[in-house]
Amino acid sequence: MRRACGRVLLMGGWLLGAGVALAGCMRPSEHSPEHPLLGVNPDGTPKWVRKGSGAYEGDHGKALYGVGLVTGIRNLALLRQTADNRARGEVAKLFDVYVAAMMKDYQRSSMAGEGQASAEEQDVVAVQQTLTETALRGVELRDRWRDPVTGAEYALAVLPLDGIKQSVEAARQLDAQVRDHVRRNAARAFDELDAALRQRDERGR
Repeated sequence: MRRACGRVLLMGGWLLGAGVALAGCMRPSEHSPEHPLLGVNPDGTPKWVRKGSGAYEGDHGKALYGVGLVTGIRNLALLRQTADNRARGEVAKLFDVYVAAMMKDYQRSSMAGEGQASAEEQDVVAVQQTLTETALRGVELRDRWRDPVTGAEYALAVLPLDGIKQSVEAARQLDAQVRDHVRRNAARAFDELDAALRQRDERGR
């Protein structure tokens, strides 16, 4: 639903001017053609279908977006379920890269000036697994689309950055230093992942 950014009085001759002002301060809805990610292209294809998986910033802030694609399955329920699972899998792949880079930074910073790694530093892999299991519970299925020509089923899964941070805060089995590191570095790691994915896409063109 579109939201006005201010209250408008619709009185007599002010109706037209107020309508113009209201239209100017509205944000495009998620499925309007103007929306950069969740909008619709002129041919009816959702923009996320062509954009593909990645780390993007949208109406709900920074998030990891996974696009699942399935063809060749006749059972409709199985087709949709498989597309959903593949979309979640794409988010999981992105998150693995995201959290691995963040934990490398944590390991370097925690070992600075120390001659020997502590038990927690040696157990970085276990920490990454805990982070992954905790954060991926927040993955949301945001949209689905079926190609009317090919019958291919697409699904869009989203993991908001705020959701990642909230999940980590709630994971009391994690060391307090780890939670603090994630809190301070989540946005920076996201931006670095976004930049790396952009460079990869440019090289593939």
